Amino acid sequence: MSAGLLRSYPQRAGDGKVSCPPLFMSQPLTSFGRALVLALAFAAVPAVSAGQTPAPQTAAQLRTYLAAHPDDVEELTEFARIRAGQGDAAEAERLLKHALAVSPNSPVANNALGAILLAQHRYPEAMDCFETVLATNLRDPDARKGELQAATALALQARSAGNQQAALECLQHARKSLPDDPTLLTDLGIQAHGMHLLEPAAEALNAALALKPGDLTAIYALARVEADQEQPAAAERHYRAYLAARPGDASAHYGLGRLLERQLRTADAKEEFERSIALQPMQTESYYELGQIALDGQHDAEAEPLFRKALERDPKHGGALTGMGILSYRAKDYAKAEDYLARAVASAPKYQPAHYYYGLTLGRMGKKDQAEAEMKIAVSLQPRHMAPAPMQ
Repeated sequence: MSAGLLRSYPQRAGDGKVSCPPLFMSQPLTSFGRALVLALAFAAVPAVSAGQTPAPQTAAQLRTYLAAHPDDVEELTEFARIRAGQGDAAEAERLLKHALAVSPNSPVANNALGAILLAQHRYPEAMDCFETVLATNLRDPDARKGELQAATALALQARSAGNQQAALECLQHARKSLPDDPTLLTDLGIQAHGMHLLEPAAEALNAALALKPGDLTAIYALARVEADQEQPAAAERHYRAYLAARPGDASAHYGLGRLLERQLRTADAKEEFERSIALQPMQTESYYELGQIALDGQHDAEAEPLFRKALERDPKHGGALTGMGILSYRAKDYAKAEDYLARAVASAPKYQPAHYYYGLTLGRMGKKDQAEAEMKIAVSLQPRHMAPAPMQ
């Protein structure tokens, strides 16, 4: 993972719908982080090139020198380094912009200015600087690092504002300058998957793995994409490859369990859900899925405590509320069934079984009009086995 970049998957869903979580996140730069970015950027700035007269070393000497040599790009950059180190980012920026007016393609000045702009969260401007360098030298390490940091931060900013398309376009734009960066490609694939753009997601993640085989973040993300693409064999292969390296990841065991459940491999799915709970006892979705397996197998006594466990963690879990409603309906406790199922349809309005059993329950209670309305909704929705998996 790149510095400051954290990818995570949510631990709850339970409404029978696809959740589109933030699959990569970043923390804003702290004041210490800004100073560190500047220090790292300027660390590589040479005070003098081979064969040149040694440069003045103090701010006062540099001022005197630059008064006589105002267009010396290297010394302007060196003076900017000193001013940045003294906390005067505005003066450092002015000096670097003058250096770039003299030499627009100067790698050292562009990287130094890009670092200042990055530290100030001026991400598009920073990217312009880094991309100027990358246009002539794709391998420049400072420009590559800066472009990745700026693009990631800008994409996160767009996500936080609710603009998923802008986040995607930001990462796509950065890819033009960093076509061979596996971290950027992984982020791009994760962002596309979050928008349910499955083919672009798979393409980016496969490209990332071609560049960095064995990268666990890309492998896990690709397994999720392939599961959504209804490619169970490929998805299972990648889930198992990921779990071979990280057997203690409870969420990955849940994901594999969901994949196996959709293939009606119930025993294998149960094993994965149970392993998920053993690793992380608060795994709401794994309790729910085990409860659903028991419910489908008519093992009502086994299902009830599992649904209750899920509801302890999430009282508005649409699937668990529906499960409890179905259990109450089977027990002919229609008043209790009505209560559970009314809460289920409120929590998960697109979950078909909740409406279906709510309609049945209302019918048993003689509420004909309400029952017919619920059954119409149920008919318009997909059955459970075709519904997208809850995300974890």
